[in-house]
Amino acid sequence: MQVDIENVANDNFLRKILWTDECTFRSDGRINRHNEHHYAEENPHCRKETHIQGHFSINVWMGILDSAVIGPHFFGEDENVTAETYAALLTNSLPNLLNNVPREQLNVPQDEIILQQDGHPAHTSLLARRVLNQLYPDRWIGIHSALHEWPPRSPDLTPMDFFAWGYIRDQVYQTLPRTREELMDKIRAASRNITPVMFSNVRQSFMRRIALCLEENGSYFEHVL
Repeated sequence: MQVDIENVANDNFLRKILWTDECTFRSDGRINRHNEHHYAEENPHCRKETHIQGHFSINVWMGILDSAVIGPHFFGEDENVTAETYAALLTNSLPNLLNNVPREQLNVPQDEIILQQDGHPAHTSLLARRVLNQLYPDRWIGIHSALHEWPPRSPDLTPMDFFAWGYIRDQVYQTLPRTREELMDKIRAASRNITPVMFSNVRQSFMRRIALCLEENGSYFEHVL
């Protein structure tokens, strides 16, 4: 049976999923190119420098929902993603980030959002799950979810991994940042450059990846992308 990928990719259910992830950006521009793809309308012609000693790094949380970027949220300097910091983000920061999205970019009521997360230990902690069950009852996807368990390591299926971080890194590291504040400004600017066309392409790519994953019986499918 063939699936109409374009129609399914624009289905209301898919638009309700808030794809989330954390990433570390370093001042030396080191990045992992594996599993990063581009859906820009033009070739970004990015430049990479990978042999400069780094002096600082930033832990960033970000999400994709419908045709909007949620965030970025920057953790404190030298602050790791722990159960406590992640629970605080869900409770205090995420509602404000959602409220700051222009209405024309987001047509999903907050009480219908389905939050997706990977298998990071902070995400699977008892504290985080308790907060998720309070804020997103039967509306979150991940390990130990009552709705649906997401594979703990699935970069080929997660839009934040196969699209967002690669696109933002290409923008950020065209020139290396000199300060932590400059790096944060570059990340904010890059996230604002993601267009509705890119979001549509990402949804279609996600459905293709789901179909390939099923064809490969849940095994690796990167070789056929």
